Amino acid sequence: MRATTRTRLAVVVAGATATALLGAAVLPIAQAAEQDKESRTPHVVNEGIPSTLDPATDLGAHTLSSDPSDSESIFATSWVKGGGHEFGITLSTATLPNVGQNVISVSVTDVTTGWYKGYQVPVDTKDLYWGKTGLDIKTPDITWKGTAQNMTVKASTPWGSVDVNLKAAGPALKAAGTGSFPLYGKTNYEYALPSMRTTGTLSVQAKDYQVSGQTWVDRQWGPYDITDTSSRWTWMPIRLPGGDKLLVWDSVSDKKGENAWATVMHRDGSYELATVEPVAKGAHRIWTSPATGNAYPTRWSIDIPALRTHLAVRVTGTDAQEFTGGAGARYDGTAAYSGTFEGKKVDGVTYAEMVGHWPAS
Repeated sequence: MRATTRTRLAVVVAGATATALLGAAVLPIAQAAEQDKESRTPHVVNEGIPSTLDPATDLGAHTLSSDPSDSESIFATSWVKGGGHEFGITLSTATLPNVGQNVISVSVTDVTTGWYKGYQVPVDTKDLYWGKTGLDIKTPDITWKGTAQNMTVKASTPWGSVDVNLKAAGPALKAAGTGSFPLYGKTNYEYALPSMRTTGTLSVQAKDYQVSGQTWVDRQWGPYDITDTSSRWTWMPIRLPGGDKLLVWDSVSDKKGENAWATVMHRDGSYELATVEPVAKGAHRIWTSPATGNAYPTRWSIDIPALRTHLAVRVTGTDAQEFTGGAGARYDGTAAYSGTFEGKKVDGVTYAEMVGHWPAS
């Protein structure tokens, strides 16, 4: 259901109380004071709002329902710099265990030059290990281990490799404030580790780059209506200059219409939910994939009236950032935004993920 006004989900409490209530969901207060240089010490919690997940323990694999569409994934979008280049990196592992479908994907965009490569392949169930305790994923191409505070990811492709360490620099963001929301009529669960300081080695174009930057890690699981072939979505993870985080969802279906909404996690740890003006309606400058025939917009307007927010978002690097193997087509494109948030001028970088065919509106 869409919110029609901005909704406050958090209150300020004493630091000791915040630690007791949130537990592993955020850094302990003393530790955060040392490690979190980006945001305020998290003295704010969504008190009274029931959480449906635990960012620490829910990194492990879940026992899902018997629904054929029940799935889970872990997905990272990184912005890093090294050797005079700016790169966007995506890394993901996804599984639909009830139908035996598993897929890993890796992409690198050299935003400086426009070079792009994507690698998406299916993984046999016998070749996928996802531990139920903590983060422990192994496939022939990706190894992903660690905790919500410190994790490592190693990935290899025919055209290069990624070897990075991610360290948390702030609390987790729970989608819709609680971590659960409806997606095409079924309940999904999602949270993000939106501020992971990133260092490591990126090997592409026959060269090793020592890189550093930021990663947004997204963890999601649950079913959705796979019988509705008209369904499609746009997802954007936006880190704002003041330290606020903005998670935008726009799900569209010929059967169920369009549902665009945003979760905001402020620097102090409080949440707000707000309606977003239909994103698909204003999306334009369509790029059509020569590989799949799918059409994707490369320009968007993110308008959130209740938050006095207007962002113009555009794909950067190259329009051709589509995955075409493994589990069907998906678009994960590096992007930049500029405009206003809560009435103040902002600009920065993000990613635009799109699933489905987006004809011109």
